[in-house]
Amino acid sequence: MRSYGQFCPIARASELLAERWTPIILRNLLLGCTTFTELAAGAPGLSRALLSKRLREFERAGVIDIGPKPNGHGSRYELTAAGRDLWTVLNAMGGWGQKWLDVTPAHADPDSILWSWSTTFLRRDSLPDGRVSVRFEFPGQETWRQRCWLLVEDGELEMCATDPGFDEDLIVVVAEPITFARWHLGLVGWAEALRSGHIKVTGRPDLARALPTWNAGPDMHIHMRREAKRVPNIRRPYVEVDVAAERGRSPSSFAPLRNSSDAVIPAYAGTVIMPGDHGYDKARSVWNGAVDRHPQFIARCRDTSDVASVLRFARSRELAIAVKGGGHGVAGMAVCDDGVVIDLTALKSITVDPTSRTARAQSGVLWGELDASTQAFGLATTGGTMSRTGISGLTLGGGIGWLMRRHGLTIDNLESAEVVTAEGKLVTASERELPDLFWALRGGGGNFGVVTSFTYRLHPVGPMLAGPVIWALEDAPEILRRYGEFIAAAPRAVNTVVGLRKAPPAPFLPVELHRRPICMIAMLWAGDPEEGEKALAPMRNAGRPLLDLVAVRPYPDLQRMFDAGAPDGWHYYWKSAVLGTLDNAVIDAIVEHASRVESSLSYAAMFQLGGAVEDIDEDETAYSHRRASHNLNINGVWRPNQPVGERETAWTREFFGAIEPYQIGAYINFLDRDDQDRVQAAYGDRKYQRLADIKRRYDPDNIFQLNHNIKPSENRTAEHLPQGTIHI
Repeated sequence: MRSYGQFCPIARASELLAERWTPIILRNLLLGCTTFTELAAGAPGLSRALLSKRLREFERAGVIDIGPKPNGHGSRYELTAAGRDLWTVLNAMGGWGQKWLDVTPAHADPDSILWSWSTTFLRRDSLPDGRVSVRFEFPGQETWRQRCWLLVEDGELEMCATDPGFDEDLIVVVAEPITFARWHLGLVGWAEALRSGHIKVTGRPDLARALPTWNAGPDMHIHMRREAKRVPNIRRPYVEVDVAAERGRSPSSFAPLRNSSDAVIPAYAGTVIMPGDHGYDKARSVWNGAVDRHPQFIARCRDTSDVASVLRFARSRELAIAVKGGGHGVAGMAVCDDGVVIDLTALKSITVDPTSRTARAQSGVLWGELDASTQAFGLATTGGTMSRTGISGLTLGGGIGWLMRRHGLTIDNLESAEVVTAEGKLVTASERELPDLFWALRGGGGNFGVVTSFTYRLHPVGPMLAGPVIWALEDAPEILRRYGEFIAAAPRAVNTVVGLRKAPPAPFLPVELHRRPICMIAMLWAGDPEEGEKALAPMRNAGRPLLDLVAVRPYPDLQRMFDAGAPDGWHYYWKSAVLGTLDNAVIDAIVEHASRVESSLSYAAMFQLGGAVEDIDEDETAYSHRRASHNLNINGVWRPNQPVGERETAWTREFFGAIEPYQIGAYINFLDRDDQDRVQAAYGDRKYQRLADIKRRYDPDNIFQLNHNIKPSENRTAEHLPQGTIHI
């Protein structure tokens, strides 16, 4: 780097940041690229020698740390605190460029567009099943490669520079890359791009229709412009394309519903999926395969305005309304029979501000997706114990997760929420705006409106000492008594989840343990790993462990570790109980009934509470039982078409019957479809009445009832909607 020889901080920063390719490499690092190959793929045209040089300069400047990959082959590039702090700089540059600079043909590198699509804006939930190969052709281009492939396989997408060797299902010819770039930026609609002839698609018709839905880029760029109140500076029409696109339709426009009454949804720009349509069965499916419901139509909304439009339409037709975010709730209430599903899965925008340590995420985001975005800056918030869970349902119910004893429940880190009310208005709820609604949202479930985005407080979270230790189930009474002594004195940096089951054929377990009855305690130390070694040692060394998998691992790896044990589409039946003291009688009942399980899929999981969860006053949020010791979840599980559903359901119910005398309450997120009579027990009489009063103010007709329902109270003094910030 050449020096300007000036003390000025702008000059000193420019010595590093103003070099050619530096902002692009930093952008890729901030987007989560950690290997040389990933960084190079996001910078076509950058030589490998110059990339190596820039990375060494970043290391000397303290912007990145360079270390070996876990497998020992190659290097891994991780941003330091100084590097993560550059997010605000690059974000400001991007905002300025979006506002003041044109998108020209010179900026329309199709490699960069496909890389951005496949790494940053990919909608995995829209990918087709099986293997699909899509060939992109860029004829007449001299500065860019002529061909590229997107390969879909096993729910993932890979960008390939060379032919992957499979039959091609689609061929996309991009005659004008500027049109391709403007579509990705949400400046041109896909239909307009096809009509112009600048993009041509041939192949399977169903895949041709679905292809643009794999890319969240257009909608997210539109959303970001709206959030920042930016209008793109388009001075010169480089292609003859109608830039109004579908997003600019007037409020009087209509989308055909195609139902028996030939109804239409006013001012709706999203996708309508109906029985008989390609993708209907996939769209109506939820995580729990035991739930098999058939809505009249599914409205896959593209933004908050779509949500309001569908909501008003459904109310005018007196249709039942279900709301789908991640679709991960065991009760399956994200889908209904005969009514409408307001599908939020396309709302995938995530904005991380590392300076204020906050993240704003839309309701279609999954925890793994949010974790990937926040961990790029070494930050995270409490977010469940699996990566495939949706942020929406988990947050609204309370949010039990790995980080809760150190940083509180998910709702304890919630700063605000945007909500479409039963009237079809968008309001912001926070401690300052509509505090009564904000109170109810933090634990009251989906009773009060359609939440379209959440803003979370983040915390520094780095690699942590975490993983499971396994004992034989016959040792469980002794181990759980030792466990009770251990957690009684454990600091809040310790969190644990106890699992009792037959060992599944999980990839992290040796074959000799498969189907063996085990007691497993997954544990973590949310702090310095060296301190964690001492803190976790008493429990790790208890009894005669069969296997100890506690190791230093990134937080997202812990979040994904148990995903394989609860995949989409299996059948689930749950019972749960909030427990007080874990005394001998409770331990004996748990171990006895866990030992009766016949399937290696069913299990009992017991989540340790306390720590920061107790710091919040009991009346500060709708979530209840903050002084409880544990939450026990008993899960009957079987694969589709396995004739054991009745047996596993009976085991679950009998297990719960033995625990029921010891329960002190319930957790709304763990209630199943036959647990409506336990909703009031989740809150207690006084808190339930307060929720019912708020329900009357925001949803007096109880249109949001496909949930663990709180009925509106008869208190007529609570009828009027309080004033707040109205956005629609």
